Amino acid sequence: MAGSSHIPKRRQGGGIDNYRGRYIWLIAGFAFAFLCIIARLWYLQIIRGDEFYRSSSENIIRDIELRAPRGRILDRNGRVLAENRPSFDIYVLPHIFRKHDTDKTLDLLQRYLHLSEGEVERIAQRAKANASEVLVRRDATRAQVAALETDKMRLPGVEVRANSHRHYPLNHVGAHAIGFLAEAGQSELERLEAYGYSPGDYIGRMGLERAFEEVLRGSPGIDRQVVDAHGIPQGEAQTRFLIGDYKEVKPVPGRDLVTTLDADLMESIDQAMRKYPSGAVVAMDPRDGSVLALYSKPSINPNSWTGRLSSLEKMRTDNDPFKPMLDKTVSAYFPGSIYKTVSSAAALEEGLMSTDSEVTCYGAYKFGGRRFRCWKWGGHGHVDVVEALKGSCDVYYYQVADQLGIDTLAEYGYEFGFGEKTGLPINYESAGRVPTKEWHRKHSPEGFQYGFALNTVIGQGDTLVTPLQAAVSYAAIANGGKLYYPKLVRDIRSAGGDTLFEFASKVRRRLDIEDETLETIKRGLEAVVQEDGGTAYSKRLDNVKVAGKTGTAQVHSIGAVRVANRDKEFQLRDHAWFASYAPSDNPEIVVVVFLEHAGHGGSEAAPVAMKVLEEYFDKDDELSMNTMPNTTNDSIGSEAQ
Repeated sequence: MAGSSHIPKRRQGGGIDNYRGRYIWLIAGFAFAFLCIIARLWYLQIIRGDEFYRSSSENIIRDIELRAPRGRILDRNGRVLAENRPSFDIYVLPHIFRKHDTDKTLDLLQRYLHLSEGEVERIAQRAKANASEVLVRRDATRAQVAALETDKMRLPGVEVRANSHRHYPLNHVGAHAIGFLAEAGQSELERLEAYGYSPGDYIGRMGLERAFEEVLRGSPGIDRQVVDAHGIPQGEAQTRFLIGDYKEVKPVPGRDLVTTLDADLMESIDQAMRKYPSGAVVAMDPRDGSVLALYSKPSINPNSWTGRLSSLEKMRTDNDPFKPMLDKTVSAYFPGSIYKTVSSAAALEEGLMSTDSEVTCYGAYKFGGRRFRCWKWGGHGHVDVVEALKGSCDVYYYQVADQLGIDTLAEYGYEFGFGEKTGLPINYESAGRVPTKEWHRKHSPEGFQYGFALNTVIGQGDTLVTPLQAAVSYAAIANGGKLYYPKLVRDIRSAGGDTLFEFASKVRRRLDIEDETLETIKRGLEAVVQEDGGTAYSKRLDNVKVAGKTGTAQVHSIGAVRVANRDKEFQLRDHAWFASYAPSDNPEIVVVVFLEHAGHGGSEAAPVAMKVLEEYFDKDDELSMNTMPNTTNDSIGSEAQ
């Protein structure tokens, strides 16, 4: 008792104060911890809740885009030009792929799919960039698919999908007109994202595939799958339990294009062009402007360019001096004498020449102290306009140009559709060139000189024409004066075959030329092929009357000494042309042949056109016999005549 009475009062009270202070700090600590937990929960559930929800959902439920089948491209007879065939595509799903040993997975992929180091690096970068999915290989082989499926437990995030792959049955034939597909680039995706495009989507790169992308593409669908941690789809029971009655959204197939092209005709052209390394052929129906064939050589194989293009194929195309990617049917070249139809019309319509007016050709024409030579050095003698076309007399047309001038010639060039685009919606069509005084003042180093008209009148100098323009022009001559817009697509159809839209033939204008003038030109064109002395007479057909015009276009000046074409360097040889229609008395088809650096039109281009026309009418006779069993052979033969 005595000892306790000596405890200081301050110390007795101080113990209680200490406990109270510690208690307050304990409460504060717990409160702070709870506040941190609440703040963390708020951050996880409110700030990043949607992100984590999607991430967790993707671990068990994945939305899969179902790509829409692309519409087919058909020829006028229903033959397939572009279609879809089943394929297997390999994808990497980054949100699963990154959670496992990526190096090991990439090594396996490289071994099974024979990937290059560059491809492996691309996959790794895309996966790190948090892409939704990465297309690794389109149209994998069955052996590759079997290897991946067998070893799928060691390939987390790697998925094999059944898909469709674009296929072109004609291979290189008509490739520029039909086109091909290629994967959309990043800059394109930024522009096309609003239209439903996503990484890995393919887009038209040339021809009809590009021009009618929106029609052919279709709309993708969507499906949901329940997967495990490796991305492997689970059974139907788990799917139904977790997703319920969710229904798959079916893709909407693209629409089919029915073209005016004739696949059989284009294959005939391909055979006729076998010996020539470079050129173009255009065929049209002069009665309505339908394009029957567009053929450019050298070509590409769209089956190689759609999908995984090999570096060897790309290098071969890039290094080809004849430019396989260039569509020569819509590219402009010196036309040579096929342009003399324009010059003939100008001479007759302006009253400078009549059908009976004659010019004497001695082999050259003097103008301003210079001699403009005819291709026939000995001269043609006395010729009228029909004879001038028949023998392709340059001197006759030099005299026309001397009196009419270059601007008047240009007016008739434009009248026949030259110097402006025809309206074909593919492959960056050239407008060509019809030179005038004003053009020369702006572009010629020496300015305009009156002698330029003498080059223009025979399709030389600075005159440039596309094979398609030539076909449209000669179609107008053949049909009596209607200059059509070329029609390449006949109609658009649903996947079920219902016609949704038909393209009507459209006349751009009627040639402002007298009927007598057109008939005179037609007589001259028929004489070129059907009369002795015509520049294509030796190449005529026995069963079909053909009218046409040969053309030999110089690509460099002749000089003082004329050198044979075969003795020139290839790039300095003349271009060969032949523009024609048949039958001459009731035209059904126009064929224009352009051969780059091939030589003379009569000896090189005309035989190609004749072979094409011969096969075309032989096939036409066969079809007539099959579809008209009550018609005699004699009546069919007379119709072909």
